[in-house]
Amino acid sequence: MDIIKEKFEEIKKLCKESMDDYGEKNTYFKEGISEYEIILWEKETGVEIPETYREWLKLTSECMIQDNVASFFFPSIEQPSFLPEGYIMIGTVVGDGEVVCFSTDSKKFISYFEGDINEKYDDFTDVLNEITISISGKRGLSMRSLANLKKLLEDKM
Repeated sequence: MDIIKEKFEEIKKLCKESMDDYGEKNTYFKEGISEYEIILWEKETGVEIPETYREWLKLTSECMIQDNVASFFFPSIEQPSFLPEGYIMIGTVVGDGEVVCFSTDSKKFISYFEGDINEKYDDFTDVLNEITISISGKRGLSMRSLANLKKLLEDKM
């Protein structure tokens, strides 16, 4: 998928431009993994990795973006017990314990924090769009801030 490669290159460029603010070691992108390794994981777990995340993993098997703005990794066989059933953890955002997961059924993505789903995404591209906006400074609010604001507004209604 060309869009995933484009987002990957855009995120790397934005991180490089902000290297002075975040430091050289606070952003990294490890080498991607092969389709074969993905297929082995899928056979072992019985779970299919969504296509857009599959493409991301081929570009980088593990990364950290601007000192924990986000990090993504190849999913582990063993999943954390705090996750709702049917979700696979693939990363973290904000650096405060919020995790990014995909649904084993719908293949859609969520951000999950302290027992609540904060955001829902149709595709990993949508997750990357949020990260890109966050690190580019185009929006002053992080995903965590937006989720808190949304919850506050819902509680007031």
